[in-house]
Amino acid sequence: MRRKFRAVFFVLLLSAAAVGQQTSPAKGTAAAAKDGVLSGKQLYAANCAVCHGSDAKGGGPFSPQLKTWPPDLTQLAKKNNGVFPAMRVSEAIDGEYEKPAHGSREMPIWGPVFRSQAHGHNDSAQLRINHLVKYLESQQK
Repeated sequence: MRRKFRAVFFVLLLSAAAVGQQTSPAKGTAAAAKDGVLSGKQLYAANCAVCHGSDAKGGGPFSPQLKTWPPDLTQLAKKNNGVFPAMRVSEAIDGEYEKPAHGSREMPIWGPVFRSQAHGHNDSAQLRINHLVKYLESQQK
């Protein structure tokens, strides 16, 4: 049952990512990044808000379904002596560098998803992750 739940959850998140990818604004619009990749805010809305909430405080619509409530992403700098932990956030989003000590992590590993969506050097997975990190940094309280 748990395996089926995780599969449905992952498909839901991939669908959200695909929808976000399809709604990429034209270059030159205020919402588009200058490098042609979706803005951090758009990437967050398409991939993260379902769990972390549109306000990044951890109350997304899927939160009650998780074993552990998603963290308040607006408090990351505060919990790190006032310094935003950009590298840790980047690695958490990518997921390829984290090896959980016990069991699997609930947060999807976005690095491979973003790499599969990348269509060239100007649309790389790392650019997407960088945009998300900068957006989350801008949301710190």
